[in-house]
Amino acid sequence: MDITVEEQPTALVAVVRERVAMDALAAFYDRAYRAVVQEVAAAGLAVTGPAFGWYRDMTPDSVDLAAGFWVDADDVGPLGGGVEVVELPGGPAAVGMHVGRYEGLPGAWDELRTWMSDNPADMRGDFLEVYVTDPSEVADPDLNETRLVLPIVP
Repeated sequence: MDITVEEQPTALVAVVRERVAMDALAAFYDRAYRAVVQEVAAAGLAVTGPAFGWYRDMTPDSVDLAAGFWVDADDVGPLGGGVEVVELPGGPAAVGMHVGRYEGLPGAWDELRTWMSDNPADMRGDFLEVYVTDPSEVADPDLNETRLVLPIVP
């Protein structure tokens, strides 16, 4: 995997955020994405970017996770149904692209963490998985593209 340091823009995103048990991630993502799409449309906004998961405060059993989409909102705030528009902070990040099944993501993250240990930088403490391809539109799961974004302290 090629890894580069890229400047990420600050953006407004619509998300559902919860502490999620590791064995409940798939169900959370399904529920969160449906709710975000519904509430964004109800608010007269539009989705402007791919689905993502924003991970914070991970433990072996659970994670503080926000799942949603980039949107064309003008300000932060609640939309309803547990969905809110929040600011996704920008800044430098180590970025790599995983191509393949979601089951391969832990190995891809290991590769990114190894790169980080070889390139001195402090992690901000959160990370993102940006689901570049929509799994429902990709016939072969080996072709899924997931952008791994590991923010670093400038």
